[in-house]
Amino acid sequence: MAQMRKAAPKRANNTSSKPRVQIEAAGTGRKFTATQLSAVVEFLDALAPPQLAEPWDKVGLLSAPRGAWPIKRMLVALDLTPEVKEQCLSAAVDLLVCYHPPLFKPLDRLCVRGNTPSDLAVELAQEKIWLYSPHTALDAAVGGTNDVLAAELGLSPCGSLCLRPPAQTHLKLVVFVPESHLEQVATAVFDAGAGHIGQDSRYTQCSFRTPGTGTFFGDESTTPAVGSRGRLEFVREIRFETVVPISRLDAVVAALRQAHPYEEPAFDLLVMQSPPAEPGMGRLVNLPVGETLENLAQRCRRNLALKALSVLGESTRRLNTIGIMAGSCGQLPLQCGHRLDCVITGELKHHDLLAFRAAGVVVIMLGHAPSEKPVLAVLAKKLAAEFSNVETLQAKITGAEPELC
Repeated sequence: MAQMRKAAPKRANNTSSKPRVQIEAAGTGRKFTATQLSAVVEFLDALAPPQLAEPWDKVGLLSAPRGAWPIKRMLVALDLTPEVKEQCLSAAVDLLVCYHPPLFKPLDRLCVRGNTPSDLAVELAQEKIWLYSPHTALDAAVGGTNDVLAAELGLSPCGSLCLRPPAQTHLKLVVFVPESHLEQVATAVFDAGAGHIGQDSRYTQCSFRTPGTGTFFGDESTTPAVGSRGRLEFVREIRFETVVPISRLDAVVAALRQAHPYEEPAFDLLVMQSPPAEPGMGRLVNLPVGETLENLAQRCRRNLALKALSVLGESTRRLNTIGIMAGSCGQLPLQCGHRLDCVITGELKHHDLLAFRAAGVVVIMLGHAPSEKPVLAVLAKKLAAEFSNVETLQAKITGAEPELC
């Protein structure tokens, strides 16, 4: 296979019957220089934090050079297709921000023999064109895929459809300390990472302290720090409580043992159940006045300029609570604990449709790509605004999408 080399941007000479790929600049009238790949990745990671992605997803920087790399031109696309690959080459881009991850399943070979996204990704890497994919991280992020889709439909979300599990498990440390050594022990465990509360851990050295009386009876082999061996002792102690991230547990326990005056300090570690966190997957919308399924479907079709869409349910049914999840939501909206009247998504498999019908939830299917495309223009504009010295382009494919009927 002949290798295509990166060249200066020029008009593609496309005489084939394949859909043409059009390119649009997200910003005009600028002088473009370059920025570092690391700066673009840092911005995208903040825009669509990778920790928001689904566990099965492959998001973030998928291919990259060794060391620093300048980015002069980048392209935003929904998928890596042969047409998008050709546009990357003809436009001489340095970075492809591809919504769907082209490298998803493990690769068993690096032989480029086809037009699959993974084959095309290897070809782009040969040409020093690198890949970044936000996918489900962008779906969940504030201002991301589902928020943009809701805005396009004239709907105002009131929260996430499915909340995320807490990012980190915390334990509650309860330790009993003689009054004389309380501050010594508290300082030690705080310095080791305990006592942080609140978003971004803005509150530190947090604890609760309760006075009380502790008892112990040490046998002849013990050397108690207070009292005497061989008799029952009553000691004035403080019950000291604080929170510990599980990632800091070993360090905190070691600091506790080091700072505590007792041979065998008594302490408990209690698992804490943290509430789910925002933002999560999908968006929840409450309509103040019930809208019929027919009216909502027509609004979706009109606002997104769709030739057609698919609807499951009675057209006259009035709707109050709506779930929005771009792409293919499967049965996830049915498992999120909300009583939904309607779900707006891209597509569903046959058995998923049967599950929604059995649950009495009507469905509007926009098409997989049409439900995700609106975020691309927003993403391109944000990149162009952040990196005014880099040319940001958006790929547009016409005629390549199968129509719904």
